[in-house]
Amino acid sequence: MLPLSARRSAVRPSRLATAAATIGIAVALGTTGCGAGQISQTANQLPAVNGANVNIETLQLRDVQILYPEKDAPTVFGNGGPFELAFVVANSDQTAYYRLKEIKPEKGSVEFVEGSDSAARVIAPGQALSSGTPVGSVRDSEKKVTAELTNAGDTVAAGLTTDLTFVFEKREGNGSWVPAGETTVQTPVDAGAELERQDVARNAEPTFYNQHHGAVGPGDSEGGTPETGHEEGGGH
Repeated sequence: MLPLSARRSAVRPSRLATAAATIGIAVALGTTGCGAGQISQTANQLPAVNGANVNIETLQLRDVQILYPEKDAPTVFGNGGPFELAFVVANSDQTAYYRLKEIKPEKGSVEFVEGSDSAARVIAPGQALSSGTPVGSVRDSEKKVTAELTNAGDTVAAGLTTDLTFVFEKREGNGSWVPAGETTVQTPVDAGAELERQDVARNAEPTFYNQHHGAVGPGDSEGGTPETGHEEGGGH
């Protein structure tokens, strides 16, 4: 029979191996769980747009916003409009036809400058209706209208939101239109005109790169020594 010390030595590796295996499994499970959570979370994220996003039944309102006035913005804001509205309404139903009946603002009124005929605001199955084009957006495939908000008073201001209520109708089998619900969207004002890109860093803190690889400035030699007309050492 082995001495007690020998038996203890024989048991230790087995216990260490079991502990190591347990830790390895725990780490593997933890990593898998984390990865699965990230995939699940990002799978349901909405597109990165500036406007509001709301769903109502099979209709999806995307990028709803009030466009910043291109000209004389202070006067337009002071007069409460006119403001152009931007939005996309997508119909994900494969059989039903919907129609945007009206948009009711918090104050004032919304008029369809283009699309005043209600037939122009019909959204066919699998199709979309849009108004306005925010800065940086491209909207070529949707059916288009133009909606303007006027007499909004002080309910529209940069940095704030105002309520816009979208009212929809649905076409029945006999061709008649019936109410299909409405939804109120807290609508922001967009960021304004696209700013010109600045490629030159201003007031940047010194770094290793710009200290040793920066552009040569006036009066500086390529090695960083001021050009004085004399060689370094004071010779003439």
